[in-house]
Amino acid sequence: MAPRLAYLGLGAMGQAMTKNLILNGKLEHRLILWNRTLQVALDHSARIGHSVVAETVEEAVQGADIIWSCFASQEAVSERFETILQRDVKGKLFVESSTISADATNKLAERVIAAGAEFVAMPVFGEPSMAQRALLTCLPCGREESVQRVLPYTKGVVGRAVVDLSGQKPGTASTLKLVGNTLIVGMIENVAEAHVLAEKAGVEAKCLHQVIENVWPGPYAIYSSRMSSGEYYKDKPIVNVEMAKHVASHVLALAEETGTSLSSYKVAVDHIDDVEKHAGEAGDISGIYGAIRKKSGLPFER
Repeated sequence: MAPRLAYLGLGAMGQAMTKNLILNGKLEHRLILWNRTLQVALDHSARIGHSVVAETVEEAVQGADIIWSCFASQEAVSERFETILQRDVKGKLFVESSTISADATNKLAERVIAAGAEFVAMPVFGEPSMAQRALLTCLPCGREESVQRVLPYTKGVVGRAVVDLSGQKPGTASTLKLVGNTLIVGMIENVAEAHVLAEKAGVEAKCLHQVIENVWPGPYAIYSSRMSSGEYYKDKPIVNVEMAKHVASHVLALAEETGTSLSSYKVAVDHIDDVEKHAGEAGDISGIYGAIRKKSGLPFER
């Protein structure tokens, strides 16, 4: 019998992933949706079809065999699972895609498994526009038999690639995601610096963007486009500053714990702080470009 799926958390990533679960996942049963703000879930369900909205997280979990979650912070993960684990969850499989610390992931996995359920940590790489196009890279991690139950919903459904971490402690996936974050933030910092340098040196932004599109396509081009078009302050954030700082706190804690120097990452985090001062917590991570512009004698807004 086909499993019943529920998805908890309908931010930009959750909305993109649930859309693709329905489009590409060949779900026999309607997808159960839950979000803290009910109206968000109702509106999203109306857009994507083949879904039903649960009014409470308990209702969503009890109606599903596989429960996939993606929340904005470690605190949100803790709060939701505190509620979830008060009920009988025996036999259910939890797939957790939030960006949290390895220690938090391992402790959560232990609690879920002790309650008679299965647990797979599966953070993903790719920002929301890539998630919309099912171009995520998935990092499933946990007991091999549990990961095998998740794989049918990864490549070709919500993502384009899988880094299979079967058999490793679930926190390994969280660590890999945090390590990858240093590359993402470094990329944004580098693209921003290049655009500011080009402008100050008299090179048109569209020319540099064309170079980036052709030589470094993908994420580099996505962020270059946001900077050169002004979307970094005009448009809805890809990743808001509040979330960026939340993830950065885990990265820096990991660096301190392991005795690793992350000097360039810290420079970028300082620029994220500058974005928050200028635009508030809803500012976009690509606003790093605006912060560097200000430090270079240009206006924040392009």
